[in-house]
Amino acid sequence: MTGSPGVSGSLAERDRVGTSRFLLVLLCLAVPVGLGLVYGRSLEYPFQYDDYHSIVENPHIRSLDNLGPYFLHPEMFSAMPERAMYRPLLLVTYALNHRVGGYRPLGYRLVNLGLHLACAGLVGLLARALGRSPGASLFAAGLFALHPVQVEPVIYLSSRSESLAALGYLGALLAYLYGRGSARRSAWTAVSLSAFTAGLLAKSTVIVLPAAVLLAEWGLPGERSWRARMRRLWPLLAGSAVAGLAYTAVGWEWLGSSLGSPVRAPGAQVWTQAKAAIYYLGLLIMPVRLSVEHGFTVTQSPAAGPVPVALLLLASAAFMLARGSRTDALLAGWAVLPLLPSSLVPLNVLVNDHRLYLTVAFVAIAVAPLYRRVRLRAAWVSGLLLLAILAAQRSAVWQSELSLWEDAVRKGPGMYRAHLHLGGALEKAGRNNEAVRSYERAADLAPEAVEVWYNLGNALRQVGRAEEAAAAYRRALTVAEGYLPALLNLAGLLLDQDLPEEAAVLLEPALLKASDHPELLLQVGMVRRRQGRLNEAEAMYRRTLILRPGWGQACYALANLCFDSGRLEEAARYYETAL
Repeated sequence: MTGSPGVSGSLAERDRVGTSRFLLVLLCLAVPVGLGLVYGRSLEYPFQYDDYHSIVENPHIRSLDNLGPYFLHPEMFSAMPERAMYRPLLLVTYALNHRVGGYRPLGYRLVNLGLHLACAGLVGLLARALGRSPGASLFAAGLFALHPVQVEPVIYLSSRSESLAALGYLGALLAYLYGRGSARRSAWTAVSLSAFTAGLLAKSTVIVLPAAVLLAEWGLPGERSWRARMRRLWPLLAGSAVAGLAYTAVGWEWLGSSLGSPVRAPGAQVWTQAKAAIYYLGLLIMPVRLSVEHGFTVTQSPAAGPVPVALLLLASAAFMLARGSRTDALLAGWAVLPLLPSSLVPLNVLVNDHRLYLTVAFVAIAVAPLYRRVRLRAAWVSGLLLLAILAAQRSAVWQSELSLWEDAVRKGPGMYRAHLHLGGALEKAGRNNEAVRSYERAADLAPEAVEVWYNLGNALRQVGRAEEAAAAYRRALTVAEGYLPALLNLAGLLLDQDLPEEAAVLLEPALLKASDHPELLLQVGMVRRRQGRLNEAEAMYRRTLILRPGWGQACYALANLCFDSGRLEEAARYYETAL
């Protein structure tokens, strides 16, 4: 009689352990199955959006000879110098991708997926380092890997900077934690600094890592004296400061121009991003309104719209965290820190899915202890698979530019950029009349946006509405005086109408201001050829090729001129170069 309760308790314990192991195995299977469901079909999706100027049309990634110059020249980031960014490590990965597979998207996407899986692994290790159980740590890694908000950084190749930077950030944080109580603290500090520097060379948001380290020293047990803590931390903090200053020095021309010309006033930025914090929280909890262009607008006043509610909710959250455990407060702080750079610095895009990439990591670690409840573990595993299904639906939206921007217009019908890019996708699909309507809608929403009128002019020209196209180009030039793309296309339109003298009047003033612009020189050469000024036209073509050697359009124009002049061998050489 007295042995029965012990036997019963032993059986119950074995049942509990057996159930836990079964659910752990189920979780191990759920994560790869979910990843296959989410990303399996996406591996052959085409390039999208900014991928064209940063990868496809970027000549700098086509040679491994540029690996060194990437670290000195931010303008090599893009085929468009005005979109310069200092992300040299990102360019290194693009160049290696191009060397191995050219422009086949598969290789680029496999690297993105591999980086994401590596980040998920670091999330699991970070959870363990913070005392989470093996099952809870695996659950945190799975939640990070399968959350729908992570789809954009994985599928959108230009968002590789996010996962590459996150890999450095998480690695640096993990090495710091390993080194806190280790006899090999110096070695772990070197690893942390190396990871921090690598992350910083992928994206500037990693600059907040020292703040994350100081927050950890507040939230985790250690020496009672802050003086003792700082003696232990100073090599890491000093090294981070040196790396940050070096990064700023090399990238200052780009960084300084971005900070020196903010796109909105500081007050509007603060109130808008206060509202954005609640918006981001909604995306994390209910990730069903994800978009490449969210329907989110600038708020100019603290009394406008939902800002007071947002501020109240943020204050309430801060109060509850202050009364809770330090670990919870630490993870909340870690979740917020990666969002600070984009919240403090005014950017053109107000909110983005990919900005939450690192935030998801710390939220996943924070909720991981919920997995400890044995009776609810099956529900949490099912929840992961549900997230995977939602992520797969989001992934399908990225299968083409058309589906991507149609989705953006559906979710944000009042966002002019969504209509603008949908117009571009419709043009590529040969649906030019629909593209015109999409650009016209964008122009209604943002008549002050020069690119709207420029693209509308291009689409109108495609459908043969030349007079309306010219009017659109002139409107673009009214919005932004001297806007060169509109100027060049208007001159081309005048040439199509056999009006070279009018085109010349249009271009000559621009030539005085931008005598080293290849596209302008080429267009001026074409105008002068139509005017019969062949020697001057040839001189313009040759100047163009000095500025942009081997440029196909300039070689073709010069080859045609040589052919018409009877210089057939020279023409043949330039035709071959153009090809």
